[in-house]
Amino acid sequence: MWRAASLFLCCLFAVTGCQPAPNIVVNPNQDVQSRGLVLSGTATVRVKPTLVVLNLGASFTDQSPVKAKSQTEAAIKKIVAAVKGSGVAAEEIQTTAFDLARYDANNNQPAGWRCSSTLEIRVKDVDRASSVLETAMVAGANQVNRAEYTVEELQAVRAEARDEACKVAKEKADQYARNFGIKLGAPIYISESTPYGWSYGANSMTQSMINSAERTGQQSEQVLSSGSVEVKLVVHVTYDLPK
Repeated sequence: MWRAASLFLCCLFAVTGCQPAPNIVVNPNQDVQSRGLVLSGTATVRVKPTLVVLNLGASFTDQSPVKAKSQTEAAIKKIVAAVKGSGVAAEEIQTTAFDLARYDANNNQPAGWRCSSTLEIRVKDVDRASSVLETAMVAGANQVNRAEYTVEELQAVRAEARDEACKVAKEKADQYARNFGIKLGAPIYISESTPYGWSYGANSMTQSMINSAERTGQQSEQVLSSGSVEVKLVVHVTYDLPK
């Protein structure tokens, strides 16, 4: 009996092999995007920036935390006074970060303290942003992190881009329907891609440019170049194809 059973199993493996049975997955609830006509519409709108946000500050190190802090604070006061003197309103200048931390010894240098303070300066006259930046650097800013060219109110621009993207998507759908002789139903899925750099909370789009303190000696037009802020929006649509 045992020999007969063994012979049966050997024959079974010889027929089926030793590979496991393949996994068969059945998904009756297909994703809605996979049904119908799936397409997208893209629109790009370029606008001139109306605001430049400068992110800069001062940083000093010393064996004494008190000295590092006092040097940094003194530099920040000079920067603020100089920027105000260049015509930037006080409410457009604010401290966004302050840090005082001990650093370890390295490169034969003893351990000490590093103090850093960062300012955000909003320049509403875009053409004067380069001059304001240089004024801050001359006054003592030894850290220039970035300059952001921004359009503060972009809802109208986004609405324009959205209208254009929807128009492109619909024109594509009509073209497919014409060429393939199909009837389009109502959209069953619509989504919108979030543009790169867009902040819903701040309602602003930024185009950043990294600058370094070593560029102080360059001409104003070489330090900053405004260019344009680009708003790109993509609308994804799935149209039903009724039978």
